[in-house]
Amino acid sequence: MTPSSPAVTPSPVRRRDRQKDQTRLDLALAAFELAREHGLADVRVAEIAAATGVSPRTFNNYFPSKEAAIVWPATRRGAMLAASLAARPPEEPLADALAEAAASMYLRDEIDGLPPGWLRDLRALVAAEPALHGEYLKATGTVEAALADAVARRTGAAGDTLEPQVLAAVATAAERAAVLHWARHARGSATLEDTVRSAVAMAVRGMAP
Repeated sequence: MTPSSPAVTPSPVRRRDRQKDQTRLDLALAAFELAREHGLADVRVAEIAAATGVSPRTFNNYFPSKEAAIVWPATRRGAMLAASLAARPPEEPLADALAEAAASMYLRDEIDGLPPGWLRDLRALVAAEPALHGEYLKATGTVEAALADAVARRTGAAGDTLEPQVLAAVATAAERAAVLHWARHARGSATLEDTVRSAVAMAVRGMAP
């Protein structure tokens, strides 16, 4: 009789890291929902903390402001976009790989713990709340940096060269334009992922090596 293998249990450090990630996400989503419901100006850190069962001090350990909390999941999603590009077949042309990686973010309505339609609703909230613009720009910069790094690794370029940074900036701008266009004009006539795929390919095809 072959002895059964002992169950593999996560290390205490890894378990704590997961718990911290979940707390951070819970705080971010609570801040987001409260801002949508009441308006950003009327949301207090104490209310966000209470909604997730932690203290205001705990909130401040994770985020410097309610604005930073609301926008934080966008940076998490940016890491997923970079990972999606890294997973594309190495022989695939870069323009096609970027287009498919961007489109893949819209193949499911729910992404990695985020509520359905979260990105669309975040962009609507940012448009309605000027106080969020600065943090959203910071998040966009983080997303572009992660994507530029993935482009550089894929092409073998040095990490500080201009081309990967320009390609990442163009791709993410095309994605945002596609979402806006789809919401205003193309809903029902094309899927969101197809609209994003077309826009990103259109933007980067003449630039990608």
